[in-house]
Amino acid sequence: MTHISYTKVRLRQTARFYRDGSALAGTIVGGPAGLETSVDVESEEPSERVRRLVDMAEASCYALQSLLQNVEVTSVFTLNGDPLPEAAPA
Repeated sequence: MTHISYTKVRLRQTARFYRDGSALAGTIVGGPAGLETSVDVESEEPSERVRRLVDMAEASCYALQSLLQNVEVTSVFTLNGDPLPEAAPA
């Protein structure tokens, strides 16, 4: 898309998550604990052009943007094809 020449690109992304509490006690919770991204580019292009490419890659990364932005989440639960009742208030 950007017509940047490169010999090699190596990307490594590690997502970390946590889970705490007890399933038996009904206190289990989980969520994101971090996202680490490492990009190694081999290219004869000027650093400014490669920097632009890396910035666009971050802007279009689904994992990164999902953690950085508030997103609307919709969940539908069924049991044997019928809607599952709402959870009782805690």
